Amino acid sequence: NALPEEDDPEFKRRLASINQYNEAVRATEFDGGVWDSSLTEDLTVLGSLLQQQGDHLQAIETFDRVVHISRINNGLDTLDQVPAVEQMIESYLAISDWEQADLYYNYLFYIQEKAYGSADPRIIPVIDLLATWNLRAFNIGFDEDLGERLSTAQILFSGAAQMVALHFGKSDERFTLYQRNIANTAYLVAKHPDLMRNLNSVDFRMNEEALRRKIGAGDQESSRGFQAGETALLEVLDFQRQEGDSPVALAEAIADLADWYLIFQRRRNASALYAEAWQVLSETENSEELLANFFGQVVPLPTFLAAPTSLVFNSSIARDTSELQVGYADVVFDVTENGIVRDLEVVGAEEDDGYNIIGKLRREVRGSIFRPIVKDGETIRTSGNQFRYRFWY
Repeated sequence: NALPEEDDPEFKRRLASINQYNEAVRATEFDGGVWDSSLTEDLTVLGSLLQQQGDHLQAIETFDRVVHISRINNGLDTLDQVPAVEQMIESYLAISDWEQADLYYNYLFYIQEKAYGSADPRIIPVIDLLATWNLRAFNIGFDEDLGERLSTAQILFSGAAQMVALHFGKSDERFTLYQRNIANTAYLVAKHPDLMRNLNSVDFRMNEEALRRKIGAGDQESSRGFQAGETALLEVLDFQRQEGDSPVALAEAIADLADWYLIFQRRRNASALYAEAWQVLSETENSEELLANFFGQVVPLPTFLAAPTSLVFNSSIARDTSELQVGYADVVFDVTENGIVRDLEVVGAEEDDGYNIIGKLRREVRGSIFRPIVKDGETIRTSGNQFRYRFWY
């Protein structure tokens, strides 16, 4: 059990340090004034200590002072303020202030894009950061225009992938990561087509086109869903086939595309690719172990989602799970050669307040797609597959 704060030695140590840094700040202010540039170092440490104590409001106020001191001494768009802004975002996320987090994520991009320009590879990390935030904003249900969040994330990941390919080559691991993130957003677009109906306004199209130009992203206007994901995964596979030097990476790229086709019921394409991936792995030195890892058990799809066996049940598309109750259920089912769930049985549940949630869970699992077991290059039906699902309601 955690110690009460007043008895926690680490808490007391940090509290003493906070008092010392507050004294140091006051002494500097007395000698040099409240905008003295030498304040930033002590204030930065003080803000970090406050974060560690869980005092995020005071931490935000402290880092905000660092930002203002940096801007007064070094100019409004100085890069010196970036670390403090990043730590402010960390605290805003900790207290679930999505609106302020969103504001400062965009501010980070503005500062660095202005400093580096859109063609400088140093802009790649902040494009990644903004894309990841937009995807998270969708998942927590922040903003009324969730479709815009998905579209923006997809454009940003596309721009980041193209910049990595241009400056570092497609062998850079970020290239594959960003292409998989494009597929992730494309899957969510396909799953929620109703959200994309609001993306035809003139204002949104103009903003979208401006963002594409700013980061050098290609035109995705007509291919946000299935086609966007297919194109992204084909990019990775084409590279692995032409220039890749790892049979495992090649097999993974083939299997990823096979998974994509299976999700969208292109079963013949999926079967052919699973057979190809199986053949590639069977020719490797440690083929038995690799085949078992890739195809020895059924796998929930899509694999690029952090937790396909975690489900949220509520009336909205997405919601911050910290506001919800949580339950668990163990389920057993068959998976056909086409990845379809059959003969589902709930064998245990830690729940909830009624049968409704378990009924929803059953329907959700029955609608799921799994990568089937592959034996001798052929997908096969398997029974007794057991998974634990975690759900929020």
